Amino acid sequence: MKLADAIGALLLATQADGRSPRTVSDYVRKLRPLTEFLGNVEVETVTPDDLRRYVVSLQNQTTRWVEHPKLEAQTGPLSDFSIAGYVRAAKRLFNFLEDERLIDYNPARRIRNPQPKVKIPKAIEIKDFLELLRVTAGSGLADLRDRAVILMLADTGCRVSGLAGLCLSDLDLNSGVAMVTEKGDQTRAVMFTEPTAAALQAWLAVRPGDRGSSVFVSLGPKCRGGMSAGAIGEMLKRRAEQAGISGRVNPHSFRHAFARHYLLSGGDLATLSDLMGHSGVEVTRAFYAIFTLGELQAQHRKHSMVNRLLGGGNDSGNNGDS
Repeated sequence: MKLADAIGALLLATQADGRSPRTVSDYVRKLRPLTEFLGNVEVETVTPDDLRRYVVSLQNQTTRWVEHPKLEAQTGPLSDFSIAGYVRAAKRLFNFLEDERLIDYNPARRIRNPQPKVKIPKAIEIKDFLELLRVTAGSGLADLRDRAVILMLADTGCRVSGLAGLCLSDLDLNSGVAMVTEKGDQTRAVMFTEPTAAALQAWLAVRPGDRGSSVFVSLGPKCRGGMSAGAIGEMLKRRAEQAGISGRVNPHSFRHAFARHYLLSGGDLATLSDLMGHSGVEVTRAFYAIFTLGELQAQHRKHSMVNRLLGGGNDSGNNGDS
C-alpha cells in the first residue's frame, strides 16, 4: 500500500468513527510533512531509521506549515509542541495500519515522541486584569468599547482573530453565545457570562452606526471599519500603560488566564479543550495543565482527603503566576 493510500484509509476510518472534521483536517495537516519527506513510498518498506531521520528533519526544519491554504508558510524553527504533534500523527498512522493488519511490522513502535519543555503559560495576573477594568470604568465611547473587549477576551478564551472578526449577527446577548471564526476559517461557539453581556449591551447602545458590521469598531474620525487584531493589541498596551501595569498584557495572555483559572477552579480538560477550540485534549494538556508549586499546593489542600476529613484548614495557598 502506498503512503498516500494509507493516509486516505486513516482519514476514512477517522470519519467513520464519528470524529470531528477538525480532527480529520488535523491529521491531513500533520501528515503532510511525512509524505513530503518520505515520498509516496510503499508503507511496508518504511523502517524505524526512516522515521528517526524524519524526526531529525523536523528538528532542523526552518519552515513552518500553516493550516489555512490561503496563507503562506512561515520561516522559523518548529516549536517542540509542533514537532511532538507531527510525530504523534505519524505514530497514529502506523499504529492504525498495524491494527488493520495492513502491515506486518510497525516501524513507529520504536520511535519515542519528543517531550516538549515544560513552561508555565504566561497569563495576565488577576490584579492587572482588575486594573484594566478600573481604567475602563468610564462612560465614554472608548471606555465602554475597551471594557467590553477586555471582558470578552477574559470570559470566552477566544483568540484575538476571532474577536476582531466578530460581527453583530454573530452575537446573541440573551443566550450568552457568540460565533467566532479563528485560524483562517474555523468557526465555533464561545460562551460569555452576564457581566460580559452587560458590558456588551452598554457598548452596543452607543456604538456608532456607520462603522460597518463589526461588533468592535475603530473610533477615530477617519475610521469606518472594525478593529483589527493588531488594533486590539495596541489598545491593551495603551490601557496597560494608563493603569501602570508592568506585567504581561496582550490578547493571548487573556486566553492563557481563561484556561488556567478554569483548571484551577476544578474544570476538566475535555470540556476546556472544547471551550478553547483545540483539536484534541492532548493539546490542552500540553499547553495548560502545567502548574507552579504554589498552585499545586493550593489544589492539594483543596482536594486532600486528609485535609477535608481532619480539618486541616481551608488555606488556599499561593495561586502563583496565574
